[in-house]
Amino acid sequence: MASAMLFAVRRLRRGWRSGELFILVLALAVAVAASAAVNLFTERVRSALDAQTGEALGGDVLYSARRPLPPSLSPSAQALGLRTTELVHFTSVVFHGDASQLASIKAVGAGYPLRGALRVSSEPFGPARAAAGVPARGEAWVDARLWQALRLFPGAMLKVGALELRVSAVIQAEPDRGNGFADLAPRLMMNGADVADSQLLGPGSRAQYSLLVAGDAPAVQAVLAQPVPDGVRRQTPREARPEIRNALSRAGQFLDIAIVAATLLAAAAVALSARQYGEKLRDEIALLKCLGARQGFLVRALLLQLVLLGAAAALAGAAVGYLAQAALARVLADLMQLELPPPPLKPLLAAAALGGLMLLGFAAPPMLDARRTLPLRVFQRDLAASPLSRSVWIAAFAAAAALLWLASADTRLVLIVLAGIGLSAVALALLAWLLVLALQPLRRRVGISWRFGLGNVARRRAASVAQVTALGLALLALLLVSVVREDLLRSWQRKLPADTPNQFLINIQTDQVQPLRAFFQQRGYPALELWPMARGRLVELNGTPVTADSFPDPETQRWINRDFNLSWSTTLNPDNRITQGQWWGEAGRGQPWLSADEYAIERLHLKLGDTLTLDFAGERVTLTVHNFRTVEWDSFRPNFFLLAPPGVVPETVPTQWLTSFYLPPGDRALLRELIDAFPNVTVLDIEAMMNQVRGIIDRIVTAVEFIFLFTLAAGVTVLLAAIEGTRAERIRETALLRTLGARAGLIARGLLAEYAVLGALAGFIAAIASQTVAWVLAAQVFGIAYGPRPHLWALGTLGGAVLVALLGGLSLRRVLHTPPRRVLQQI
Repeated sequence: MASAMLFAVRRLRRGWRSGELFILVLALAVAVAASAAVNLFTERVRSALDAQTGEALGGDVLYSARRPLPPSLSPSAQALGLRTTELVHFTSVVFHGDASQLASIKAVGAGYPLRGALRVSSEPFGPARAAAGVPARGEAWVDARLWQALRLFPGAMLKVGALELRVSAVIQAEPDRGNGFADLAPRLMMNGADVADSQLLGPGSRAQYSLLVAGDAPAVQAVLAQPVPDGVRRQTPREARPEIRNALSRAGQFLDIAIVAATLLAAAAVALSARQYGEKLRDEIALLKCLGARQGFLVRALLLQLVLLGAAAALAGAAVGYLAQAALARVLADLMQLELPPPPLKPLLAAAALGGLMLLGFAAPPMLDARRTLPLRVFQRDLAASPLSRSVWIAAFAAAAALLWLASADTRLVLIVLAGIGLSAVALALLAWLLVLALQPLRRRVGISWRFGLGNVARRRAASVAQVTALGLALLALLLVSVVREDLLRSWQRKLPADTPNQFLINIQTDQVQPLRAFFQQRGYPALELWPMARGRLVELNGTPVTADSFPDPETQRWINRDFNLSWSTTLNPDNRITQGQWWGEAGRGQPWLSADEYAIERLHLKLGDTLTLDFAGERVTLTVHNFRTVEWDSFRPNFFLLAPPGVVPETVPTQWLTSFYLPPGDRALLRELIDAFPNVTVLDIEAMMNQVRGIIDRIVTAVEFIFLFTLAAGVTVLLAAIEGTRAERIRETALLRTLGARAGLIARGLLAEYAVLGALAGFIAAIASQTVAWVLAAQVFGIAYGPRPHLWALGTLGGAVLVALLGGLSLRRVLHTPPRRVLQQI
């Protein structure tokens, strides 16, 4: 082992001085640096976004129960350095003089909310301001609906149980207000210390007791690792709000694409560099075998070289990655308006492990394969090397799959990317072969430089196809990054445009539908689309009576205990997509069919053909599941878990209507007119909720755009490795041409023409392949509409030609300045 180590160190020293190992070490260091920087920065951004999305819950974690929470819950969270505040939700009738209204009462403790801001105003729809604390004892804050229902005024006195409270503000926005608009009652907020005096929460009272928790990420993770007490429900922002959960899920997918692209590019650079180095080792291994070196010694020496290379590259890459993400975070902190937490060390270890995996999967097989070189190569330098063994390809494929899985736990995304790469490689090789053949007749119709360049491409047909394939895969990844950044990310941003409806109207009666439409048309607003809705309780599933106890899942039990909201229509909203079955259209009128969304499917374990019996105030209706849907809840348009065709629900069933519309910021006075004209209609302002989602989207777009810079760096390294792989052959050709009298300028122009042709071929094929992969990702992963972009084909062709020619020009300096005598002496 000692002799093998000594040989490995000497070999690396000689190889480093001669520059043979530079590309391999650079590629591996870039791989580790890209992985470390991307994962470190991504982890910090995700942690910061999780903290920001705590605004949707009022904190980072919410504990809730139907009975008072265990007294030890708050102290145990505080012991971990977390902030806490207690809430109580219950419903009660609120009186103002002779008027009364059922209200949703929230009693809040000091410090509420722990995340986000509570905004209030002096009158409904007036200028909003951030609340300074919570309602003082003896005071109440109400929302516009309660103000409207009881005809309140500033300073009005409300009777809440045995307690009288003075109205001192109007609630404009609560960070943790749910968006179940059909189930919301008017809000009254009071100080938690006043609850006892109201005498409303005696034994057996129906109330929800909550504890909000917030703090830094490690403390939050620590409290999440603790067991949840029996009868207590624990929620995080991702679980509490579907539109926030969907936005974060989509954001995570885009970040995964960035990481996957950087990982694949870095792996390709390592593989290309290792194969080049392995080819250079063959002459030395053949000589060592002639001198009596045994196979075991060669294997140990090669493995030790890999270990030393990997350690040096991992240390350098980890340091560069750490510094890069720190610089990036400093630049982006103000731009993204995010307070990033300190970087964890775990991603550095993961990056080093990823570098080791790349070394074993992509560098070790071709280098170890060099040990099969025959001793005869010493006497026949032109002896062709044996093709890479099957184990090399198996190891590379297994390593690629493992790297993708480590970079993204999304199995479907990994399979799509792997399939796309495999099909693209085959398509690249086939199209490159056809295009190389098509170039042969052009050699006679162009100038000397282009004739020389095209001649090189056509003469080395197999090598040209291999190089176009390698360059094409690198350009494919770079173009895919560009497509994701410019097209998919922008499409996601455009899913929530500025005129997205920000106001919901509920409790609209049937006889108010036409007058309400006329109200908006007279004021120049687009025609309203209204949705009918009836409330029914599930009583039978496939003919079997069901109750909350029929389901073991607590979430399903809570859902079953509530009335279901059912709507009916012959048209499908654009933010709904049928996943199984067929939409009924006009032919469905009167048919007892049901369309269920994925949440209802998951909760009730539904299958097509199942029957649900709903009780609508004594009227029972049995419906058969006809199709399944997915719903984009982050579209902020009215949507329903359950849909039926028109004519199914009896006309005697109480029906209300709802709608949504966009209200420009300067038209808030319209809401006062609306309340005066339709006093029973409830207005829900969701502008604050939409701004939360928009903020997440904008910050993710900024983060992903900057993270893609690392993938671009890895892609350039791949191109350099692909170009450098043929440098030794070009040095020999150049020496022969210069010996025969060719001028350096002519040779340089010919080589640049060759690089430009190879780059153009690779860029054209890569542009088509990248759009194909992007279309599959848009349709199967992101659910975003995406069409062909012909301009990208021209951009890919031109960009590939320019980029490869520029990088090729960098390597020409060493090619053209190598003395012909030195090369001819080695032939």
